Amino acid sequence: MFDLIFLSDPATYSRPWEIVVAILIIVITGVALFFLYRNVLFHFKKNKLEKDNLKAEKSKEENNDNIPDTVSKNPLLAEINKDIAEIKEGDLRLFFAINLDNFRYIVDSYEQKDINKIIDEYTRRLKKYCQKGSVCGHYEQDIFIYYYRGEINNEKINQIAAELLDLFKSPVKLGNHELTASIGICLFPYDGITAENLLKNAEVAVYVAKKEGKNRFYMYSQNLIEKEQFNIDYYKQIKKSIESDEFLLYYQPIVDIRTGKIIGLESLLRWQHPTMGILSPGKFLNVMDLTGDITWFGIWGFEKVTEQYAIWKRNTKLGDFFISINLAPKQLYVDGLARQYFEIAGKHGLAPENFCLEILDYYTVINNEIAQYNLKEFRRYGFRMAIDDTGVDYQLAEDMNKILASIVKISRGNLLLITGDASNSERVKKVVDQAKANQKIVIAEGVEDEDTIRLLNKWDIRFMQGFHFSEPVSVEDAEKMIRKSPWDMFSFNHLIK
Repeated sequence: MFDLIFLSDPATYSRPWEIVVAILIIVITGVALFFLYRNVLFHFKKNKLEKDNLKAEKSKEENNDNIPDTVSKNPLLAEINKDIAEIKEGDLRLFFAINLDNFRYIVDSYEQKDINKIIDEYTRRLKKYCQKGSVCGHYEQDIFIYYYRGEINNEKINQIAAELLDLFKSPVKLGNHELTASIGICLFPYDGITAENLLKNAEVAVYVAKKEGKNRFYMYSQNLIEKEQFNIDYYKQIKKSIESDEFLLYYQPIVDIRTGKIIGLESLLRWQHPTMGILSPGKFLNVMDLTGDITWFGIWGFEKVTEQYAIWKRNTKLGDFFISINLAPKQLYVDGLARQYFEIAGKHGLAPENFCLEILDYYTVINNEIAQYNLKEFRRYGFRMAIDDTGVDYQLAEDMNKILASIVKISRGNLLLITGDASNSERVKKVVDQAKANQKIVIAEGVEDEDTIRLLNKWDIRFMQGFHFSEPVSVEDAEKMIRKSPWDMFSFNHLIK
């Protein structure tokens, strides 16, 4: 009775549509909660998966860092190490590291696509030559590898090395350039038991091959490390610095003490070392000279000098002004050097007379036929030339009427002899007198004090350079000097009266 009365009570009775709405609300809420739960679960799983992946990648990287030397990330070295792992006891292998000579000149002369063509050309040649079962190819930059499996004896080693030299000496199609290569040779297992060991030691032998004159091969031996370690370390640093473009040119003014004008600048190479700061040539030029890198550095340096001269010519009033560049003997031994310099000057719209080529070790140079020809060609093209070598016995005084150069430089070493030894002072003065008698211009370098200026003025030398005037300076500071000389016609009056 109670239940019937309750159901029939209007205050508690609900209409049918309200029941439907309530059910719909419950259903929609349930669906929403379901999807919300699903999304939360999905993102939770996704984040967990990403964390697991990151953890796996980190673990993989850590494992890669601990990869033993017998496994290499480089495919060539990996293939060699695979063969090494399968070698039977007593078997031998030959490892050749082939390094292109003066390749930096190609890098500076061509675009990357053309450089790639040259690399591809040599790679094709090497693979065509490569004996079946051996490993060969381009390793990186200017380095190629040939890992030889086959009969090995002294005759075979010499034969392969000579054939590889010929292979890389043949002109490439681009520009018909004739490059050469220096080759270092190692013998497995005596010179290394992994591809990485063999490559490292072969590069030591490459260094010695370059030092001996390039376009040759050299066998690695343990005593090379002990004998050449210092230079090898520097050589590797220099190669890296070349790739990083760490070399730059500084300039030292040549001053006319009677007018205070700067008549020219001598360009001097500097190395902007990443940890040791600016290094002078004495720290690295000897290694470059040993390996022959000095040859392409000369081309690189002259290219930079001509570019800078062209900029100064546009921005300042240069007048009769020259930049002086040093030429070491090995640079003059390069066939066609004078023609290269002439073409570089012309490319920048400059006359050869805007540049003075300082000949170092003149009495060494004149004994070389190619160097003699280059000197004559430099003169024919119109370059100014200076002799920076009086000879061991000052024989330049006797030869003055034979030399092609119009300028004679008195070095800092000569100046030290002048002030310290009366007999040598007379011999240096004889060189100066003979230069004057043959209408040569005399420039004294390494001038560091006023007493030296007074003495040189008595000898009728008016053109000087040295720390007394200015240390070698950057391009920016050199331009300031060109725009406004720090000296005028009265600056040295108290020294030359």
